Amino acid sequence: MRETKDILTAWKNTRILKRIGTEYPSKSAGIEGAVRDFDYRQYLTEEEAQIVDNAVLTLKADNVEHWAILTSFYLREISCSKQARILGKQTTEITKILLAAECFVRGHIIELFPKVA
Repeated sequence: MRETKDILTAWKNTRILKRIGTEYPSKSAGIEGAVRDFDYRQYLTEEEAQIVDNAVLTLKADNVEHWAILTSFYLREISCSKQARILGKQTTEITKILLAAECFVRGHIIELFPKVA
């Protein structure tokens, strides 16, 4: 199965970013550093995104603080250190909460998420 961070990043791409139809390239990237014709971000299918949505909503019902840190990090791209400054906590504490939230989501998607070889 894919890493939880990769799944959550792809979930963000699916939910926040607008798709333009070129997410899955039909040719190689070409020369390194050249402007790319395609968007190479990872996306989830709608069914996969719904599974992650449900897990994140379950996290919100279970622990709002963990949900807020997870969604701030992934959906709003607010770093752990910036969240720590805003909340008046240490960065390591926010990082631990983020890890716990990721583990919670992982536990809720592991059985439902398609296995990838």
